[in-house]
Amino acid sequence: TMILPSVRVFALGDVVLQGAPADAPGYVFSGRVLITIRVPARIQTVKVVFQTAQGGRWARLRHRDTSSDAADNVSFSDSVYSSAGEVWARGTYEFFFRIVLPGDLGETMFTAHKRVAYEVRAQLSGSVRREAVRPVAVKRMPYFGSAWEALASDMVHVSAVWRDRIEMCALGCSRVQRDGQPLRVTGVVRALEKGFCLTKVGVILEERTRCRSARSTSESHVAASRFLRAGEHGDWHGRAIVDQMAFDLELRIPPAYKIQYDVKHGPVTVSHRLAFVVAVVDQFGHGTSLRLFTPLHIMPHDCVDLHDELPAYADVQADR
Repeated sequence: TMILPSVRVFALGDVVLQGAPADAPGYVFSGRVLITIRVPARIQTVKVVFQTAQGGRWARLRHRDTSSDAADNVSFSDSVYSSAGEVWARGTYEFFFRIVLPGDLGETMFTAHKRVAYEVRAQLSGSVRREAVRPVAVKRMPYFGSAWEALASDMVHVSAVWRDRIEMCALGCSRVQRDGQPLRVTGVVRALEKGFCLTKVGVILEERTRCRSARSTSESHVAASRFLRAGEHGDWHGRAIVDQMAFDLELRIPPAYKIQYDVKHGPVTVSHRLAFVVAVVDQFGHGTSLRLFTPLHIMPHDCVDLHDELPAYADVQADR
């Protein structure tokens, strides 16, 4: 049985671009490749490629039928080793790579209108051929100090009145939210007319994708929701609304690519909005469901995700 080399590729986090595609500077994508040789082998090249992902490596994140536009296919590479066919002895070899990516890359997304995914691939060739692949996400953040970035300090405080009978108010959370984090909001229901009972209270996070094509189309779906159960948060279910009732609600935002980040540029855009939802029944038994919507922005975390950082030099022995 032939004992083949092992190849592993490590990248320092995802690609985080700053600013709009037309203005964003390039991004230096770097990391290292570890190659373990168990039997001497003749090696000619070691190459690292950042490219559009092929196949279904990301499919587990979104169970949707999506397509990838051939115009979005990209490939950037760094040849970290080249020879006429030098024989490598047993051991572990380390190579660093550095690939400069343009600032106008499309962000990673998995929607009904478009699929954009990337990967980094390390390729070894010679008397044997081996490779390693790892998915990489491309994210976009606004410039520090930009109007969009300033939304992080803007707090939700929105209200509306239904037919001069019910007033609803939602307040307390920032308009900029992060994936995988809890979203906390206070919902207030005020009866302007006697005889209304409350039967449902909750919040919905809605995601909307829009395709800017000759035939503009859009799709909305519920990305996350949280409704109070009867008896939760006090004895409110079925009781008359006297003056006003306030509820502290918490909804867990899904992790990245279970929910998309906001995408402001390109042929397909993604946006989000929060809905405070209540259902009431009047004194005649007629039920009404009410929703109070307000925009939210789902953005990447400010700092690089360090769970995928490069191994420390002290770990090299464990790599062998």
